[in-house]
Amino acid sequence: MIEVDTPLKASGARAAEWILGPDTGLSSRTIWGVLVGAEAIDRPDIPYDPSDFGRCYRLLEVIPEWRSRLSEVADRFPAWRMFIAQWEAMELLWKEESPSGNCPRLYALMQEIRAK
Repeated sequence: MIEVDTPLKASGARAAEWILGPDTGLSSRTIWGVLVGAEAIDRPDIPYDPSDFGRCYRLLEVIPEWRSRLSEVADRFPAWRMFIAQWEAMELLWKEESPSGNCPRLYALMQEIRAK
């Protein structure tokens, strides 16, 4: 069983509901695991494409107070540092491009981040 730390008790029910839902992936589960305080995270990973980013974005829509804590993910998993540094830009591109079902500029930015 995962213990939810004290600062997360207010969002604990939403976090528990989200993890049991269908809109999860490795990168969004990585954010979830770090921010609920899980000691072990099964297969932590970064978002590789707009679909992955979309799951992360929607997690933060469910629990918006976690946006201010994203640096904790980068602290635990250094591969996230550049993603967190560009999170706002990625969110803007997601909001602009995702309604069309195609996110070429977001994908290009994500590839650029991964290359660094």
